[in-house]
Amino acid sequence: MASYATVAELKVRIQIESVLSAAVTTTYEEILEAISRKIDGFCRRPMGFLAPAVAELRYIGCDGGATIEIPECVEITTVSVKNIYTDTTYVDWTTPTSQISGDGDWFAYAGSKGNPLFGRTPYRFLQVDPNGDYSYFTKSEGLPTVKLLFRPGYATTTPPTIQEACLAQAAILIKRYESSMDSSLANFDLGVISMKIRQTALTRDVRELLVDAGYVLPLMAGQW
Repeated sequence: MASYATVAELKVRIQIESVLSAAVTTTYEEILEAISRKIDGFCRRPMGFLAPAVAELRYIGCDGGATIEIPECVEITTVSVKNIYTDTTYVDWTTPTSQISGDGDWFAYAGSKGNPLFGRTPYRFLQVDPNGDYSYFTKSEGLPTVKLLFRPGYATTTPPTIQEACLAQAAILIKRYESSMDSSLANFDLGVISMKIRQTALTRDVRELLVDAGYVLPLMAGQW
């Protein structure tokens, strides 16, 4: 998975104007990659924030009813549902021409059940279209009943707050370890710093930034 910031952006943050050696550049890339994955873990997004370019299949369970929660995504190609939870086949529901067109069997929205945001991503909920052929999603009863062909993820490009969190964490830790090792930028042990950063939790300020911005997902059950 891609890092949420680049070495060029990190150089600006820690005020480096000189050309970096290949070894330093590689180490900084490793540091940014490690921090990006730490951000994913803290935000409960094991697949990261960025949606894949190609749609993927995902099977999910649900409590049934007219509205279900789904993994956040930027695009939904197909929704297929079992008629009975013990079925071995899924029935493709008609896909609307747009999320607010009302000409399909379902529509998706962002936000929450109490405050739906139509026409915005990432989608977090699927709802039965009252003009369609179905009235509810089949309850799982221990087995997945909904199949999605979709592009899971928060966005197609890195959100600015996530980029800021990555750069801030990298800059804080690089400067901290550089100072503690009493060494100049040209001479400090990059391998040691890279290893220590991989083992260090996100700082409190970075964690609070992610929480306050609403990027930490609640625990979601019923995924296969």
